[in-house]
Amino acid sequence: MRKTAGILAAVAIAASALIAAPANADTVTITSGGSSFSAGIMSTCAANYSDAKVTYTGSSSGTGRTNFANGTFDFAGSDGTYGAADNPQPAAGSYKYIPVVGGPIAIVFNVAGVPALRLDSTTIGAIFRGTITTWNDKAIAALNPTAKLPATTIAVQYRGSKSGTNGNFAGYLAANKAAGWKNDQTWAIATGLTNPVGTSAPDNATVAVNVSKTANSIGYVDLKDAVALGLKAAAVKNNAGQFLLPTSATAAKFLSNMPVADNGVVSIDWSKAVPGGYNPSLITYAIVNTGAASTKGAAVKTFIQYVLNTCVPANAAKLGYVALAGSQALKAKALALLIK
Repeated sequence: MRKTAGILAAVAIAASALIAAPANADTVTITSGGSSFSAGIMSTCAANYSDAKVTYTGSSSGTGRTNFANGTFDFAGSDGTYGAADNPQPAAGSYKYIPVVGGPIAIVFNVAGVPALRLDSTTIGAIFRGTITTWNDKAIAALNPTAKLPATTIAVQYRGSKSGTNGNFAGYLAANKAAGWKNDQTWAIATGLTNPVGTSAPDNATVAVNVSKTANSIGYVDLKDAVALGLKAAAVKNNAGQFLLPTSATAAKFLSNMPVADNGVVSIDWSKAVPGGYNPSLITYAIVNTGAASTKGAAVKTFIQYVLNTCVPANAAKLGYVALAGSQALKAKALALLIK
C-alpha cells in the first residue's frame, strides 16, 4: 500500500511539472521604458505582475517615444506627447496616450545649515538659468528671512536628455512667466542658453545622486528618487499664495483640477490657483498601439489595465506618486480597451 501511494505521489508531481512547464515557456515578454520620472512605480508594477514578463527601463521620455516609434518598445512611458522635433513618429492614428500616473516635481537642494527652503517660480527660474548665482542672493533671502544662507555659488543639476521632467518643469516656469523660459523638453531650448549653467545628467535618479553628493547644489526630480536619498525639498509658492512641499496629496490636489481630452492628454495649467495644490506637477502617459493588431497587444492591454486598476491605486501614494481619479481615470480605462 505504501509503495502504491509513493508511486501515485511521484506520478502526481511529474504531472504537475509537465503542466507548469508549457505555461512558463509560453510567457509573453513585454518590453517597455522611457520616462525616468515614473520609473519607480512602473518598475514596481512590472515586478509585481505575474501574467507576463514585463521590463521597464527608465531613461527619458524622448527615448521612450523614439523606441516605441521604432517598434523596439511594446509601449512607452512618456511625460509628454510627440512633438514636431520627434523623429521618427508612429503613423497617425496608430497610437493613443493613456494617462497612468501623476506626481510632483521636487526641487531638491543640498546646503549645509539650511534645513528648509522657500522658493517661488520667479526665483526658481532665475536659479536654473544662472541669473541668481549665490545662495544668499537677495531674492532667496527675501523668501527665507530666518534662514542662514551661505555666500556660496549655487551648483545647478539638470537633465541633459530630451526629458519629460524637463518639459513639465520648464512648462511650469514658462506658464508662470519666469524670465527666459520656454516649454520644451530639450534643456538648452527650454532655458534659451546655448551652454546651460550647471551639470547635466541622463535621468532623474542621477540628478538626485548628483545633488546628494554635491555641496550647495539644487536639482529637480521625482519625489521617489528624492526620498530614497533623503534629499531636502523646497516648499514652492503656489498661485493661491501658499508655500507647499511636494507630496502625493498636494500634487493630487493640483492635478485633479486639470481637464482630460478625448485623446487622453491632460491639459495642465501650471499657472492655475488651486488652494492646497502643488503647481510643478506632471502626468505620465503610456503610449500604446491602437492601430493594426499586434502580437503582444492583448498582453499589453491586460498589463495597462492592471497598472490602472490595481498597481497604481495600491502603490502611488507610498512611492510619492498620484493615482489618477475622476474623469482622468475613467478616460484612461476607456482608452485601455482600444489597445491592439
